Amino acid sequence: MPRATHTFLFIALTIAAAITIASAADPAADLKKADAAWSSAAQSKNIDQFMSFIGDNADASGPDGKWVHGKDAIRSEWSQMLADPSFKLSWTADSAEASKDGTLGYTRGTWQATMGGKPVSGTYATVWKKQNGKWLVAVDMATPAEQH
Repeated sequence: MPRATHTFLFIALTIAAAITIASAADPAADLKKADAAWSSAAQSKNIDQFMSFIGDNADASGPDGKWVHGKDAIRSEWSQMLADPSFKLSWTADSAEASKDGTLGYTRGTWQATMGGKPVSGTYATVWKKQNGKWLVAVDMATPAEQH
C-alpha cells in the first residue's frame, strides 16, 4: 500500500475512535436519555416497557411516602396506577450526574401528574445503576410539592 493510503487509513481510524470515545464519554447525558425514555414509558402506560427500566432489587417511594421494595412489588403498585384511565404522569430531569466509572448515577427533576382526577406535581430523585450496559433504577423517590 502506498504511504498516503496508510496515512489516510490511520487518520480515518483515529477520527472514528475519537468519535466513539466521545459519544461514550458522557454517561450523565446517557443517564438523562434513560430518564426521559422512562418518562415516555410511563406516559404510554405500557407496564412492561415501564418495568424494563427497574432493577430487580429497586426501592421506590411515591408521593404518599410509602416505600416498596423489589421489582414485583413495584410492578404491582404501578400496574394499578397505569390501569387508571384518568392517571397521567410525566417528568423532566433538571440534572444528571454519573460516577467516574459510569456505573452509578442519579437524576433529579420535576414531575406533573393527574391522580384521582386532581392535578399534582413535585420533585423527584432517582438513583441509577448501569447493569449489562443499561441504566436501571435502583432507588426512586417522588415528593409532592406543597399544596396551598
